[in-house]
Amino acid sequence: MRRILVAFDGSEPSKKALEKVIKFSQKNSSVFVLYVIDESEIKWPSRIDISLIWSGNIDELEKNMLEIHKEYANKILKQAELIAKKNKRKIKTICEIGFPPDKIIEVAERLKCDLIAVGSTSRLAFEFILGSVAQKVVLKSKIPVLVVKQS
Repeated sequence: MRRILVAFDGSEPSKKALEKVIKFSQKNSSVFVLYVIDESEIKWPSRIDISLIWSGNIDELEKNMLEIHKEYANKILKQAELIAKKNKRKIKTICEIGFPPDKIIEVAERLKCDLIAVGSTSRLAFEFILGSVAQKVVLKSKIPVLVVKQS
C-alpha cells in the first residue's frame, strides 16, 4: 500500500490506528493523517466554552468557534506528529471541515489512497456503535477500511 489515510481525533483507538499503519506500511508509503472539524460543531458548540454564546454577534461567534476548533485540531495533529516522530516516520497532516465520515472518504478519494484506517471504541470486532464515524466510513467507502478497535 502506497497511500494511506488515517482518520485521527486524538482518541486512543485513533492513536492505535496510526501506530498500526506506521508499523505495517512500507517506509516509502505516504501516510496522511486527517482531523475533521465537524461542521455542526461550528454552529453549535460542544467542546468549547459555552460562554462564547453570550458574545451577542452570531457571525463573530461562529468565526471564533472555527478558530478555537482549528487550534484544537492543530493540538490533536501535533499528537500524531509525535507518534510518527517516535516511530521515525514522516506523515502529512491535514485538517478539513465537514461531516466527518463523508469528509474522510472524500479526502481519501482525492488523495487516491489505497486504504483508510479508523479507530473504533467498540469492544467486539464487528460491533459498531450505531451512528459511529467508523461504521459510516466502512459502509460508504469504496476504498478498503482498516478498523482498529479499542482493546
